[in-house]
Amino acid sequence: MDRWYWTASTYLPGEIAKYSCNCKRLYDGDNKTGYEDGHLTVTSIRLLWKHSSNNKSLGLSLSIVVLVEEESGGFMSSGGKIVLHLTSTPAEQPSGPFGTSPHSHIKLGLKHSDLSTCTVQLRAAVSDKVWESGSFRNMVLSDVSSSNNRNKPARAGILGIERAIEAKQQATSQSISVAFEDLKQLMTQAKAMVKLSHSIAARLKDQDTEASADETTQFRSCLLSLGIDDPVTREAVGSTSQYHKKLAEEISQTLETSVREVGGVMLLSEVYCRINRARGLHLVSPEDVANACSIMTSSRFPLNLYSFESGVQVLQLTTLDTKTLVSETRELLERECGGRDGGPDGKWKGVSAGELGRMAGLPLMLAKERLLLCEKNGAALRDESSEGLQFFPNYFDQLST
Repeated sequence: MDRWYWTASTYLPGEIAKYSCNCKRLYDGDNKTGYEDGHLTVTSIRLLWKHSSNNKSLGLSLSIVVLVEEESGGFMSSGGKIVLHLTSTPAEQPSGPFGTSPHSHIKLGLKHSDLSTCTVQLRAAVSDKVWESGSFRNMVLSDVSSSNNRNKPARAGILGIERAIEAKQQATSQSISVAFEDLKQLMTQAKAMVKLSHSIAARLKDQDTEASADETTQFRSCLLSLGIDDPVTREAVGSTSQYHKKLAEEISQTLETSVREVGGVMLLSEVYCRINRARGLHLVSPEDVANACSIMTSSRFPLNLYSFESGVQVLQLTTLDTKTLVSETRELLERECGGRDGGPDGKWKGVSAGELGRMAGLPLMLAKERLLLCEKNGAALRDESSEGLQFFPNYFDQLST
């Protein structure tokens, strides 16, 4: 209600009356006020309300109206309401009978017979925006600046929503610009940090320190996990074949230590995740990783690509042959199953792929492939029952004939 102001009952120069009707009551938001049983006039630039006992009128500039809605009354009601969603009060507006209002909309209580016509005339006047013409620009009821209009958004309405979206987009754009500036600075500093980490790790390896071997290894691993300081890119190399060869060298150098730590074998899917994590923003596709790893089998790399019969592909140490892998898995089976004589109760216990994975720190898929490889080479036997698939060490080859 703070948008209403006292004004003379006469029209301003150039102002045209559009529609007049009786107004049952004025509302501040959804709250009733003491202004009732007056006469309402819609002009080309204002909304005027006057009571017969008062010489002055209440005025409201249509320039601050952002949306006009019609609110029908109840079944037993004799009228309805027009809801006007408003922006902030113009700084140059004359004083009025009301103080500051927390509401961003007002309501006009009208009879049913006047409701539709008055709504149409109000919408037309708000749409025409006559107050923006030259003859009204210098009047006290001229439109406020765009900055003032956005100080207090409307409760609802298309214009209020559009303004909120525009402000949010501007804030987002500024945030993105600042973020990319910070990212550029971070990338510039990251290369120097990675080089420094490599230097520290090399010194720890070459010099004797008071730190234990485990602590040195862990610290070195943390430093190297910062990433690759100068990852190879297709644009820098040019040729696709050369790019895959350079990428193969990068993968081999970066992941050799990690592959050794997990037992000498790593799933190709994990290789893809680890190398992309090390490369940071310079991501590579699964196809490029697979092609680069396939080159390792025909070149002198510490790692090479191996495919199981099931089609599962892994990256493993070149020094790790099938015989060694089968022997290590056989030892795990014997230790868990209790040897040739079984456990303390004389019974053998089978080992599933999940159990082997927990014992050896392997993914479930890789653990199963190792058991199947042992079976294929005669080092293990399977027992498939209602309890699932389990494997036992093969002692038949040790029986005397």
